[in-house]
Amino acid sequence: MKILIYGAGIVGATYGWQLSKVGHEITVLVRPEKKQEIKEKGIHIHCADFRGGQKEMEEVVFRPDVIDSLSADNNFEYIIVTTNNLHLKEILPVLSKSAGNAHILFFQNMWIDDLDSINKYLSEKQYFFGFPFMVGGGRDASCINSAISGLKQSHTPLGELNGEISDRVQKIAKAFEDANLKPIIYNQIKVWLITHYAVAAGLSAGIMKAKSGRNFASNSDILKEAIRAIREGLEVCQKSGYNPKAEKANRLYSLPFFIAIPIAKKVYSNEALCLMFDGHTQHSPDEMKKMLEDIIMDGEKYGVKVPILKQMKERIFN
Repeated sequence: MKILIYGAGIVGATYGWQLSKVGHEITVLVRPEKKQEIKEKGIHIHCADFRGGQKEMEEVVFRPDVIDSLSADNNFEYIIVTTNNLHLKEILPVLSKSAGNAHILFFQNMWIDDLDSINKYLSEKQYFFGFPFMVGGGRDASCINSAISGLKQSHTPLGELNGEISDRVQKIAKAFEDANLKPIIYNQIKVWLITHYAVAAGLSAGIMKAKSGRNFASNSDILKEAIRAIREGLEVCQKSGYNPKAEKANRLYSLPFFIAIPIAKKVYSNEALCLMFDGHTQHSPDEMKKMLEDIIMDGEKYGVKVPILKQMKERIFN
């Protein structure tokens, strides 16, 4: 299967590499100034893989095909958009003109306004959604440092806007399954994405305040503050029409603290999650700031008080 990965970041490179290992033909779309270097040197990946129950380290030079522009007569079956959420509005005009007949899989953080933005450029027949829940990490000047989670609850969500189990979702799910990336097809993918955005914003703020994932997982006070922030964000989701209770993963954040904190400490102290948390908060602080701002703004729009989110944003970014 011919797949274009839109963006050569941590998620795009790691998922693309994993899909290439099971025989899929991967091309990566990069900025023009990056093309020659990646074409000559490849993408260096330092990966901590926890899927086998213990950490296995792998060093690889991933050498996909590389392009710096997209034409409407492309022959890709799928375009997987893995760019930072901040770049969504920048790439939508490109996809509108040049996606051709490819199925577009948006594979990034999504908030309510983002869904509206996509609808302005693309028809619902052109795209569907997923999230790279299995992979995270960071990068330095010469190498991508990624982690692939082995936790039971780690998986790759996929779904159509209308909840249909379509052929295109099943086909890409099979590709992810072959690559041991644990796809799960959701009939309410929008609810999963929007509520995850609220959860991720609160968690990221807590991790940034604690300075690391490991510190966050061991600090009861910061965990409580993060959970309070998440509750505010989930209330905004509720008011905007996305019911957090529809997703089992959100139940933790409604539990009393004497139950929630011990569970959170156990889950978030996982080594793979700590690596993913640290990489994402260090690599994408601008995206974290935008996520907090989006939820705070919609809190005001829907009349939801979000004092914890506001305090955390001010402490971290001002």
